[in-house]
Amino acid sequence: MSSDFKKEDNIKNNTTNGGSTTKEIIDKTFDDAKKNVRNAVDETHRGLPRYMQTVTDNQEQAVLAARDSVENYLESQRKISNSFQTAWSSFFDNYIWMSPKRITETYARLVSSLSDITIATIRMGNNMMFTNTEATKMFMQYTRENTGEMSRISVNAAKMLEETTTNKLS
Repeated sequence: MSSDFKKEDNIKNNTTNGGSTTKEIIDKTFDDAKKNVRNAVDETHRGLPRYMQTVTDNQEQAVLAARDSVENYLESQRKISNSFQTAWSSFFDNYIWMSPKRITETYARLVSSLSDITIATIRMGNNMMFTNTEATKMFMQYTRENTGEMSRISVNAAKMLEETTTNKLS
């Protein structure tokens, strides 16, 4: 009878030759996996400031480059407009019905509009990036919640299966 009890105990605990139970091995495997995940997440978390600084630096460079480009463009257009007005003033006054002042003003408005469009485009790009960042943040939150729920459901299903099989064996 004692050998039957020992056999049943071995079946229940799935004792291996090394003396560890299958449950202990499984627990250790999952604990090790959990530890590895935590280490990987911690390592990634430590790298976040550097990553965020890189993103910030890139955004800052893009904004400054756009500003410099627009300012350089506007300054060159100012010089071109002044040159037009000075050089062509008498020609337009004598031969063409539209005055150089009016042409220059129209051209200056066009340049100003192009600058406004460039600035608006940069602003929209930044807004889209922030929106995508927020969407990613929400996605990660929903993923966290849903995986927690899936884990809970899986554990309940496993417990139900365990109870069902234990009741059949009894």
